[in-house]
Amino acid sequence: MDSKKRTLGKTISWYVFHNCMMFTITFLLTGSWELGLTIALLQTLGEAVLYYIHERVWLRIKPMKSGILSERIGSIKDEHSRN
Repeated sequence: MDSKKRTLGKTISWYVFHNCMMFTITFLLTGSWELGLTIALLQTLGEAVLYYIHERVWLRIKPMKSGILSERIGSIKDEHSRN
């Protein structure tokens, strides 16, 4: 399970890569580094917060131990082990 520090580190690294991509795309389309920087920062700051929240929510979701999906996966594994 990811710790909060690891999740924050992943959030920051995603932010850096995505910010570079957003800047590059906006700069290539507009020719303005100011507009590229503004759009990249605004969009990516919002996304960084949402990504962190998304990661923390998913860590609270436990995989199903029983149910249709896990039964189907189990039957597929059984079929492969017999072959």
